[in-house]
Amino acid sequence: MSADSHPIAGEKRDLRKGALQILSGFGVRMAARILLIVFVARMYGIEDFGRLGEIVAVVELLATFATFGLAKVLLGRLSEEGQEQHAATRIAEAAGLVAILSFSMTAILWVAWPLLASQSMAGSEFVLFGIPLIALSEIATTATRHFRTALWDTLVKALVKPWSFLILAVAAYYWLAGTTLPSGKVISSEQALLGAYIGSLALTACAALLATSASFGRGFFAGRSRPTFRGIFNLAKLSFPIALNDTSVYAFRRIDIIILAVVAGPKATGIYYLAQQIATVVEKVRYLFEPVLAPIIAQSKSLDTIGEHLRRLGWFIFAAQTAIIVLFAIFGEPLLSWFGTGFAFGLFVVLAILVGELLDGSFGLCELPMVYRHPAWPPRMALAALAIEVVLVWILATQYGALGAAIGFATAMLVLAAMRIVAVRSLYGFKVLGLRQPALAIAAIGIVLLANSALMPAVFR
Repeated sequence: MSADSHPIAGEKRDLRKGALQILSGFGVRMAARILLIVFVARMYGIEDFGRLGEIVAVVELLATFATFGLAKVLLGRLSEEGQEQHAATRIAEAAGLVAILSFSMTAILWVAWPLLASQSMAGSEFVLFGIPLIALSEIATTATRHFRTALWDTLVKALVKPWSFLILAVAAYYWLAGTTLPSGKVISSEQALLGAYIGSLALTACAALLATSASFGRGFFAGRSRPTFRGIFNLAKLSFPIALNDTSVYAFRRIDIIILAVVAGPKATGIYYLAQQIATVVEKVRYLFEPVLAPIIAQSKSLDTIGEHLRRLGWFIFAAQTAIIVLFAIFGEPLLSWFGTGFAFGLFVVLAILVGELLDGSFGLCELPMVYRHPAWPPRMALAALAIEVVLVWILATQYGALGAAIGFATAMLVLAAMRIVAVRSLYGFKVLGLRQPALAIAAIGIVLLANSALMPAVFR
C-alpha cells in the first residue's frame, strides 16, 4: 500500500507518534546538554568553551555539506514506487557518496592544517575525523526514518551523543588534561575537550550503524546492496540543490561563530556559543516534527493535505517557541549566572538568537514541499539570506561583539522566513502566516515587560 493511500488521519497519527518519540528524548538530551554546558563553562573556562565552539562550527558545517542533502533526498528515493527491492542499494549509494566527500575533505584539510590552524591548535588534526563520523551517522539514522518512526534517530542523537560527550568531557578533564605524551608534549585542557568531542562522535557513529541494522533487519545489506559509480554520480547530481540549501541553512548557525572568532576572539565566541546552546531549546521544537513530516510530504501527492500540516504545525511551533522565549526573558538572568561570571551579560544575546530561532522554526517546515517539488528554490533563498547574515555579522560583531552577531543572525532569519512565506504562497497557495502570530508576539512582549520591569530601561534606552 503506497503512502498516498493513507488518509490524513493516519499521517496525523504518524506525526504524533514521531513527535512523542522525539519529545521523550528531548528531555534526556537537554539534561545532558545543560550538565555539559555547566561543567565545561565552569571547569574548562570561557576560552576553552569558545575554542570548542569554533571547532564544532567548522567540523559540523563541513559535515553538513558532506551529507549532501541526503537527509532529505534519501527519504524521497526510498519512498518512490517500485524502490522497495532496491532500498539496500539506495542506502549504500548514499553512504558511498558521503564517504567520498567527507574523507576527501578530511584528507585535504589534514594536509593544510599547519597553514590554517592557530598555534594553540597545533597537533589537534584529529578533530577532522568528526566530518566523516557526523556525515555517515546522519545517513544511517536517516535510513531508519523511512519507516515513519523517529525511535532510532532519537536514541542515537538524544541518548548516545550528548551523554557520551558529557561523560568523556568529565573524564578528559580529570584524567587526560595535563598528561605528558611520550614525545614530551603536554595535552592541554583544550585538546582534552576536543578529544572528548571526537570520542562522542565515534560512539554515535557506532550506535547509528547498529540502529540501521536493527531497523532493516540483520543481513538486509548482505548481497543486496550493489552501488555503482554511475548511481553515486547520478545521486550527487540529484542531491546538489538540496546540499546547497542544507549547507546554507546550517551555516546560519555556524558562520556567525566563525566570523565572531575572527573579529572578536575566543571570549566573545564562548559567550555566543553558550547562547546558541541555550537557544537549541527553541530550535529543537521544530525538529519534533520535521523528521517524521519529511517522509509524509515526500510520499504525499495531496497539496491540500500538505498545506494543512504546514499551517497547523507552523502555528503550534510558533506558540510553543514563543512561550519558551517569554519564560527565558523573565528568568534567564539567574540561569546564566550558573555558568560563571564570564557569561553573566549574555541575556540579550540569547534573546536575539531565540527570536531568530522562532522565525526559522515557525516557517522552516515550508521548505519541505519545495525540496521535493521545486528543489531549486530553497538553496536560492538560503544563499541570499546567508549573504545578508555574513555582511551583518561581520559589521555588527566588529562593533558589538556577541550581541552584534546575534542581531545579524536574527535579521537574516527574518529575511529567510519572509521569502519562505511568499514562496509557498505563490507556488502552492499555502497561507501559513495569519493574524494569530503577530497577535501572540505582541502579547508575549507585553507579558515580559509587565513581569520583568527591569528589562524596560534596556528596551527603551
